[in-house]
Amino acid sequence: MQTIQPRNIRWPRALQTGGTIGICSPAGPSKPGSLTLAADALRERGYEVVIAPNAEAIHGDFLYLAGDIDARVSDLNGLLQDPNVDAIIAARGGYGSAQLLPYVDYTSILRDPKPLVGYSDITSLNLGILAQTGIVGFSGIMCSAGDGFGQASLDAFSAQSFFDAIGTLTGNGGVGSLLTPDGTELSSFGSRPNPQSITGRLIPVCMSLLVEAIGTPYFPDLSGAILVLEDIGEDVYSIDRMFNHLKLAGCLDRVSAVVLGSFNTDDDVKNAELVEKVPLVADMLVPKHIPIYTGYPYGHIPRRLTLPVGPLATMDTATGVMTFTQQP
Repeated sequence: MQTIQPRNIRWPRALQTGGTIGICSPAGPSKPGSLTLAADALRERGYEVVIAPNAEAIHGDFLYLAGDIDARVSDLNGLLQDPNVDAIIAARGGYGSAQLLPYVDYTSILRDPKPLVGYSDITSLNLGILAQTGIVGFSGIMCSAGDGFGQASLDAFSAQSFFDAIGTLTGNGGVGSLLTPDGTELSSFGSRPNPQSITGRLIPVCMSLLVEAIGTPYFPDLSGAILVLEDIGEDVYSIDRMFNHLKLAGCLDRVSAVVLGSFNTDDDVKNAELVEKVPLVADMLVPKHIPIYTGYPYGHIPRRLTLPVGPLATMDTATGVMTFTQQP
């Protein structure tokens, strides 16, 4: 397997109003009934919904997995191969997506590319599919975890960003802008360049999953990337270790910018430390010619963007608004 070069990036087809959304569980299991709630919420918005046969399974030996590898990959490939399915949403993250990468039907993705949406552990699929096919995926809200479609805590802006990304923007052939929530202000960090805008390949990721992919055929070319990073449940030293791994592997040398989203836990004291220290860690380890920005509304937070993974984008460095043009 070879990594696709940036010039070969392509958008999938768009989710049209009234289209069919498939739900599968590539990673962790969902709470009983939560996928039905998500499906009902999507149907109320006017979409047809298909829940994959094994989407509500739990592995008999490893309760952190939504069924065994064969079942999970069968569900994913089944939705990829079904011409009546227009978009695919992961039920939730957790762990397990990377186990599927050798078995994904990349041929079907190339033949009939459709939006695949998920963040957190689904980062593995987003990166792997980009690296192997050049098809744009989407890092965005899911069904049964993280204020998703099956939860009363779903934020209206986050839901709108989801449909703006996989519907409107994708339907325009990847030409247009994705707005940030009102009041968003990015801050340049450290004594670094701070241009009014930055252009590069947009790579939004959960940081630990990006690091996990280094050295595999499922790691995309980061040359010129606007690298948007977030993570959850990690201590400062773990984030330091990940930044250092990226540095030692040469992954940070050629990016256009590093943009910090949310790094958070369920502990308020740790969260305050992360807000203070993560930018300092980045400033210590990211090459000094590369801009660093903080305050981006992306990650394991209630109000966040759904972002395409891989296309050329221009970021307004004050507001974080991403504008997309035709791929070169």
